[in-house]
Amino acid sequence: MSRKRNRIPLLRLAWRNTHRNTRRTILTVSAIAVAVAALTFGLSYITGILGNAVDTYTRTESGHVRIRKSGYTERERLLPVYLNVQDLATLLPAIRAHSDVKEVLPRIRSAALVDGAGSNRPGLLLGIDLAHEDGYFNPSAMVDEGRLPQAGRAEVLIGRGFGEQIGVGVGDSVTVLAQTAYRSLSGLTLEVVGLAVSGLAHLDNSLLVVPLDQAQELADLPDAATEILVFATDVALAEQLAQSLGQELNPSPESSIEVLSWLDQSPLIRMLNTVRPMLGVIFGLLLVMAGLIIVNTMLMTVMERTQEFGMQAALGMRRSDIVALILSEGVVIGLLGGLIGAALGTTVAVWVESVGIDVTAAMRSMELPFQGTIYPDWRLLYTVSSTLVGIVTAGMAAVYPAWRAVRLSPAEALRV
Repeated sequence: MSRKRNRIPLLRLAWRNTHRNTRRTILTVSAIAVAVAALTFGLSYITGILGNAVDTYTRTESGHVRIRKSGYTERERLLPVYLNVQDLATLLPAIRAHSDVKEVLPRIRSAALVDGAGSNRPGLLLGIDLAHEDGYFNPSAMVDEGRLPQAGRAEVLIGRGFGEQIGVGVGDSVTVLAQTAYRSLSGLTLEVVGLAVSGLAHLDNSLLVVPLDQAQELADLPDAATEILVFATDVALAEQLAQSLGQELNPSPESSIEVLSWLDQSPLIRMLNTVRPMLGVIFGLLLVMAGLIIVNTMLMTVMERTQEFGMQAALGMRRSDIVALILSEGVVIGLLGGLIGAALGTTVAVWVESVGIDVTAAMRSMELPFQGTIYPDWRLLYTVSSTLVGIVTAGMAAVYPAWRAVRLSPAEALRV
């Protein structure tokens, strides 16, 4: 019972001791607060970046699972139309029948030579099912001027930057020359009905979006596509779904269908997934620096109060109580800094999450799967964990000063 009674005065005494040197306490609390705030916001920001990259990459490039002809991945830079997936009329309903599948989208990607107003440039021809792509490639949200092409009509939506390069706008016509499934060349004249701004520089400067049926006609791919993108009900199911579809579509070793989850398709995305632990190390170093400030502060406090500790020991205060007092002071400082830092970091993260950070200018010259605005993804877990880390760091930083405080005998301490 006596021990329980002593703990409340001990905490009160620790709180009172933090007021002995207010300036020093404010400095120490500030160090913890800055570290905790940086950790809270940093985790939210990095999660937002990763979410932005994954969402953009899966919607525009890979799907959660991508189905292609075997050998396509090795030749992907060439966009080989002759490696294609046949019999869509049978294949698409079979894939949609899976309970974990949300949407199935056939697409045709092809390199194209585009002739505009006396100027020609290479571009990326993308044939998509416009009726089902909203929320995925989302072409309707990209339309900056004009409208979307219509199925069954020789129309095209081109990136605004690409249109400027070849000197065409809405109402003009372009002639497209592309490879067919038989490795020959085929041409098609298309009316420009819209200009697109996607926020992705590499698309805005090269993209031509046409209805799937027009791309199939140009590439001589009736009832076929160069890829099928499958979107799961939850991105976490991608690996499991890829394995299941792979077994279903390749029942024998002779089968030639390639099924890959989004994580298996991009070295960049795999690299981005390693960013979080790397940044954890950086933020950990920030906390270590804050901890060193606490160690320095507590050591100075211990040196100034050596006689006080000696007197307390001489009056019967146990060494364990002196250690507990110093550790309590460290925890109190950590608690103050942690709460202030958590409040600051959370406020900034939530506010920035609502307005976003515009990185369009920085991304303009980079071919990276990022939308132009990044929104931090704040979670309560980040605030709680950052606060606890700050408190624990402060408590651990007080261990060495506490050990120094009890090394001297009461007689030696009183002589200092």
